[in-house]
Amino acid sequence: MFGRCFTFQAVSSLRALLCVLPLLIISSGSLSFQYICFRENMADSAPFFSDQNLHAAKIAYQSVMGEEFFRGPMYILLVAVFLGMLGLGIVIPLLPIFVDNFGASHFWVGALFAGYGLSRIMFTPAIANYSDRHGRKWLISAGLALYTVVSLCYIFAGSVCELFVIRFVHGIASAMIGPIAMAYVGDLTPQGMEGQYQGRLSNVFYLGMGAGPLIGGALYHLSGLSAVFLLMAVLSFIPCLLCIRYLPDSKPEYHKSPSIWKAFLHRRMQASLFYRFINCFPYAAFMVFLPVLAANEDHFSTTVIGLIIAVEVLSMGMSLGYFGRLVDRHKKFWFVVGGTLLLSAGTLVIPFVRNVFVVGLIALCIGVGNAMAISAATAVVAIDGRELGQGVAMGAFNTVVSMGITIPPLIFGVILVSCGVDAIFIISGLLALAALVPFWLLVVRSRKRPAERGVNG
Repeated sequence: MFGRCFTFQAVSSLRALLCVLPLLIISSGSLSFQYICFRENMADSAPFFSDQNLHAAKIAYQSVMGEEFFRGPMYILLVAVFLGMLGLGIVIPLLPIFVDNFGASHFWVGALFAGYGLSRIMFTPAIANYSDRHGRKWLISAGLALYTVVSLCYIFAGSVCELFVIRFVHGIASAMIGPIAMAYVGDLTPQGMEGQYQGRLSNVFYLGMGAGPLIGGALYHLSGLSAVFLLMAVLSFIPCLLCIRYLPDSKPEYHKSPSIWKAFLHRRMQASLFYRFINCFPYAAFMVFLPVLAANEDHFSTTVIGLIIAVEVLSMGMSLGYFGRLVDRHKKFWFVVGGTLLLSAGTLVIPFVRNVFVVGLIALCIGVGNAMAISAATAVVAIDGRELGQGVAMGAFNTVVSMGITIPPLIFGVILVSCGVDAIFIISGLLALAALVPFWLLVVRSRKRPAERGVNG
């Protein structure tokens, strides 16, 4: 009897996996397209670099993107991050279903997201510091292996408390992949190409996150929760094997011992970290509370809401590489300002728009604005990582992002109860606009130290 049930479940899961295979092929095709764009951009960028930097870029291109490209570290990182984020995105729309299955209150939906962010806040600094001292390959590989185990643990969760523990461990695994992969890319990046390299990594990050919920929702309706988490485990295990087999270790030497606290005290890093934290407020308003606004006041269906969110995430993911290329040629400060203005304007007008097509256009503008600003901020962090240590610089950056994932939804929950959902978008949009003033002051202060030039460069 058990064998017959197991066979039925296996056949059902296999049929569901075959049904979502086209989505996976499309996602993989987008990753290949990013590689082609990266290779072409390397050739097109030649006139914009000095002979010394161009020579370094050619060496990097030959070693990372040459004949042995499939085994090149940049490509392995892109594949690992894309598949890892695809697996992470798959679980996002299923957490409320989990909570309902356990008969728990909706408080636990927020708690599960908060548990993931809390573990990243707690462990990212130490993990990032460790990677600068002892290398990055095995941390990334271990994080993907832990992803695989955690994916299977979701199947056997027996209570909402166990699910919270799984989410907490999931956050630890995430801290071993995202920030360390960014640090590894920082090690590979030729001087003057920080935006382009980090832009490509961010590109596949958000494409994976954007495609994940679509695949997860489709697979859940076809074959249930177990098949979703089996696919999630496979998507984590494949890049784990790739990293173990093909990814060389990266352990750069630094003149001074890297310290995460030096990154937080660095003047130009403070400007980037401050901006990235404030940027999370309008982003959290859109991602978390747009469904509340759209369902209760605009009466949009869940499918329409999902498509609107997908427009924002995918427009951001697809434009990060383009803006990463631009910020290497122009002043990064103005990309932060321009992106913030676009993001704030879109966030402020959302409560006053009822037409679904206009809301979709606003989502597109918010995604492009985020891509403009984040590509510039990430490039500056990569530049500072040459001095501070790429691991601690990216660790500080991702710690602030984790705080931005955890804190704004809690504040907005209070605002929702006291002032309504419209106030969330208005307050977050105005906050992002007002934050440009202290951001500018931090940038001006950083220019007073010759060793910390570059935010404005």
